[in-house]
Amino acid sequence: MKLPLLPITLVGSYSLPHWLDVAREDAREKKLTESELEEAHDNAVKSCIKDQEMAGLDVITDGELRRETMVYFFSKRIHGFDNKGKMKSIGNLDPTIQMPDPVIVDKVRRSGSIGMAKHFAFLKEYASAYPKVTITGPQMLAKRATNEYYKEEKQLVFDLADVLNAELKEVVDAGCEFVQVDEPVWVGYPQDMPWLVEAFNRMVDGVNAKIALHVCYGNYKLKKLFSGTYADLFPEILKVDASQLCLEFAVSNMEPLQLFRDYKTNMEIAVGVVDVKDEKVETPELVADRIRQALKVIPKEKVWITTDCGMKFMPRDRAFGKLKAMADGTKMVRKELGA
Repeated sequence: MKLPLLPITLVGSYSLPHWLDVAREDAREKKLTESELEEAHDNAVKSCIKDQEMAGLDVITDGELRRETMVYFFSKRIHGFDNKGKMKSIGNLDPTIQMPDPVIVDKVRRSGSIGMAKHFAFLKEYASAYPKVTITGPQMLAKRATNEYYKEEKQLVFDLADVLNAELKEVVDAGCEFVQVDEPVWVGYPQDMPWLVEAFNRMVDGVNAKIALHVCYGNYKLKKLFSGTYADLFPEILKVDASQLCLEFAVSNMEPLQLFRDYKTNMEIAVGVVDVKDEKVETPELVADRIRQALKVIPKEKVWITTDCGMKFMPRDRAFGKLKAMADGTKMVRKELGA
């Protein structure tokens, strides 16, 4: 990967246009054909690519715009899930934030391609910037389901890791060189860290690509979903077989930087410098200041610049504004460093 100093990316999801939700509803009501809905998804992804490249990002995603949610996209395509579950709270902070959860009714297994390789091929064809693929991790998929089959949740997570491992290998065979695994649930269950790390490593075993792990506090309609702190995950989290750790920093006034004073690692750190739970668009100067704080703790060659979390629920104008501020602030610091 030939990238500049302080490579700029986003975590994964990008602003979901309302018209795409309308198109999906029309397709459910048979007002649009499947091919017409696919055209709508294609156009949404092309727009997302254009926004990221215009803003100045170096590594981009497809915005996860083809996915119903970061959970349903996978649970609907993996054997063992019944997607007619009841409403259930998301996270452990606000019980009123609920979505229907899938139900585990059988041993989970792969029943064919989930479709990520096809989606990556489209991204690669239309992108000028470097493409990466994001995938929801096994713990998140397990926690967002009601388990009515497995005696132990650990075995469910391990079986999901095997399913996702096969999917990632298919994505790599399609030419993908950078994969990011999203595990926001880890913060809520630090007591499980030893075997969660084992499940993560099982998921990426034999996946010949750059691997990143993203852990956050959850993000639903700009709200934090999970209690706990990153400190609860250290130093165990540093045992994952990944070359990059992607965390929220801006929402906590860069406080997690202290962890990298206390615990040394050779991993790259993707530093969240844009708070996606704050509707206000940061200035490039604020972004630059946050980057300078990170550089006091983490070697510049190991720092990536990113958003705190996904931007699905953010209006497009503010989402683009935040990406642009992130890129402009990074360029200011690059200039200071002579890059």
